[in-house]
Amino acid sequence: MEKGRRFRNVIILVVIIGICLATITISFRGDDITKRIKVRTLDIFEPVQGSIFYLFNPVTVFFSSIDDYIGLRKKYMELEKENVRLLQQSVEDISIKLENDALRKLMDMDLRQENDVLVVKVIGFYVNRWQSELIINAGMADGVQEGMGVKGDSGLVGVIISTGNSSASVRLISDPQISLGVRILSSRQLGLIEGSQEGVINLKYISGDEEVYKGDVVITSEYGEYIPSDILVGRVSSVQDVPGDLYRKITIEPFEDLRELEYLAVIKK
Repeated sequence: MEKGRRFRNVIILVVIIGICLATITISFRGDDITKRIKVRTLDIFEPVQGSIFYLFNPVTVFFSSIDDYIGLRKKYMELEKENVRLLQQSVEDISIKLENDALRKLMDMDLRQENDVLVVKVIGFYVNRWQSELIINAGMADGVQEGMGVKGDSGLVGVIISTGNSSASVRLISDPQISLGVRILSSRQLGLIEGSQEGVINLKYISGDEEVYKGDVVITSEYGEYIPSDILVGRVSSVQDVPGDLYRKITIEPFEDLRELEYLAVIKK
């Protein structure tokens, strides 16, 4: 029994020694055998490797596409935020430019007409069939008084009817309660403008004998207590003869768009 075990041990030792000698021999013989083994291995596994590649490549591409989509989506969101920021900045710049241009235009007109004016901003608007008024951000503390005229960059807008310490109410020239002395520029004929519930501005007390034409310019007269003369008001938009009436029915279109008022000028004298 003991001899059998020794014999097996000797056999195992011989096998191990043989494997070591073979390995040493292969290493000393160069890379030829190793290369052959590698080539043979590649030949054996090439079909399997190709199948695995074609099987899993779509999956790999799919997940790569997801990564690419997430990256592109992130970049798109960043660009969208930047676009919104630039758009807001552009709107703010345009708004500031428009405000500056409006104020500069008002101030230039004021200097040409040599009127003492106060530039104000509209902060409220009330328009219905019975009244057409707006609120400005200046009052008694700024020297604003009842009866003073208010104009835009194109012509007369209205008259101050009440004042607070830091705000005032302006009655528009289209208000049914307004009545202002004016002249027709070409003929120097005197008349009165009056508003109406429909918002139409009528030119009153022009005789049927007077020559009045559509397009004639209407300006303020020199008989106003606070409003200076020669302030542009509007143009004649229609002229009608009324049978049995001494005066013509005349309407005017104001130079200033009364629906879009933002910056105005109070005529202090």
